Amino acid sequence: MSIYEVRENTPAPKSNVRDIMERQGVSFAKLAEKTKLSTKIIERARGENIKKCKLETLAIIAQGLGVKIKDLFDEE
Repeated sequence: MSIYEVRENTPAPKSNVRDIMERQGVSFAKLAEKTKLSTKIIERARGENIKKCKLETLAIIAQGLGVKIKDLFDEE
């Protein structure tokens, strides 16, 4: 089985990044500045494409938001 087949057949986890950012009043620009990540990468993590984010990217976002990596998503 290839990685592409796994991606197609694996349901995306529900991203909590948007909710966390809204609760904390953190904008794209503020999180991008704090984490040194592009707003495009942050946008990816806020939606169903979170499954395409590398673990190290999620760790950086989690650190920037002051939460644990596991808080960034829920498995459905």
